Amino acid sequence: MTAQRHPSRRSRTPALLHRLPGQARIALVAGVAALVLFGTGAWWLFQHVRADAYRTTDNRAYELSVQLAGQAAAGEEILSDPLRGWPLIEIDRAGRTVAAAGGTRNLIGLRTLLPPPPDQPPHRTTGSPQRGTVHVGAVDERDHDRFHRPDGTLKPPPSSDTSAEQKALIAHRQAHVLAHRTMTVFATAVHTPASACRMPTEADGSCRSTLYVLVPPDDAELAAASLRTPLMTGVPLAALLVAALAWTAARRSLRPVEAMRREVAEITDTSLDRRVPVPDARDPVRSLALTTNTTLDRLETAVERQRRFVADASHELRSPVAALRYELETALAHPDTIDAHQTLHNALTATRRIQTLTEDLLLLARPDHPAAYSLIDLAGLAAELVHEYRHRGHPVSLRGTPDQAPVRGDGAQLHRLLRNLLDNAVRHARTAVVLDITTDGRAHTVTVHNDGTPLAPDEYERVFERFTRLDEARTRDTGGSGLGLAIARDIAERHHGTLTAHSDHPRPGTTFILVLPGPPDTTV
Repeated sequence: MTAQRHPSRRSRTPALLHRLPGQARIALVAGVAALVLFGTGAWWLFQHVRADAYRTTDNRAYELSVQLAGQAAAGEEILSDPLRGWPLIEIDRAGRTVAAAGGTRNLIGLRTLLPPPPDQPPHRTTGSPQRGTVHVGAVDERDHDRFHRPDGTLKPPPSSDTSAEQKALIAHRQAHVLAHRTMTVFATAVHTPASACRMPTEADGSCRSTLYVLVPPDDAELAAASLRTPLMTGVPLAALLVAALAWTAARRSLRPVEAMRREVAEITDTSLDRRVPVPDARDPVRSLALTTNTTLDRLETAVERQRRFVADASHELRSPVAALRYELETALAHPDTIDAHQTLHNALTATRRIQTLTEDLLLLARPDHPAAYSLIDLAGLAAELVHEYRHRGHPVSLRGTPDQAPVRGDGAQLHRLLRNLLDNAVRHARTAVVLDITTDGRAHTVTVHNDGTPLAPDEYERVFERFTRLDEARTRDTGGSGLGLAIARDIAERHHGTLTAHSDHPRPGTTFILVLPGPPDTTV
């Protein structure tokens, strides 16, 4: 049971983060990153200052040890630190305390806790200070009532009196400061000549002793402690400031996005001409705005095309449906006066027209990619269609056809494309229709030319619009739906090709030019 709970607990945090607004997540991440970065920097600074303070203190203690050892070698009776008042004690080879300061005399067993004495210098009066550590013991409280109040607290230090009693009180208070602490200690060997020695330890009347200077960590800790409060206060405040700045920057950066959202939310099918504002900054938000406007352009074009398409389709279907209904209602109302054969023929004609329109509409409504691709010989397909049209008596001829013109595509759709082009050409030709195929190995060009009335320049693109009839009466009479060329261009584009029209051919009439890419893995 316990093992199954941990994944769910770990998954709660990301889920909660995903629920936060984007600017809140940015501010949170920035704040946490700033806290970690500033915290690491503050910790490094604190440790650096602390280490530097300890190093400075050790250097000062070393110099003080050399200075006081020189004084002890000269036989001076009173040794003390003139600046910081660090505790010290001098012990000779006989174990006697020669000098002491800073409360060291009031510590129990201090001499046994100190590091071993260093080797005595053979030809010098003082040796080099040796660094070590000492854990100081307890304070000697045999004269407890002498230095403590009845409630057990220490008596206050004197203000100006320097009597022996007051000096003893000061030393006892200093001993309490040193008790139970680990401190750095510098031990220096001292050789006092017989002329300056008061308590000889050597046969020649000289004195050999060890001077210990104890270094409390207070000075170094105080130097580092001065940074503790500013750093502990400043780091969280700096992280909060970074988080607030990130929040503000994120909100300002997302203002254009919110403006786009409001604009898109207000756009309806009756106001598709509206566009989102594009910010001046060259950033992803500007790219998003441009992409959104491009999408809205396509949407407006698609909706407008759909409206026009629905209106045209409704108009086109209304006539054959009305004709079919008229024939049927007339047959039912006057069964004895109608020509049954003619009525059925008219109804069948209207039904065929409805079926043709429906099939064309379904073809145009299909997705923009063919159902299946295979290798199709465009030259062979064109030859079959030309033979079929000649058999029907249409003046269609084939010129300049290569042996093969392979393309990748849907054979049924390509057959429909060429048939629509030939149907249109036959419908508008006066005397002849010419189909020509050329190839350069990478693309195949099919031209269908009819010698009928040429198109005007402004009609080159209109002929490919759905339900467009440049010759309304003739198209209706021949059963055209106005969708043939639109379907042909749609099929060409689905096969990554182009279909255009122009009338500047050397021969009179109109030429339709179809260009389809050849398969990349086939060489003609």
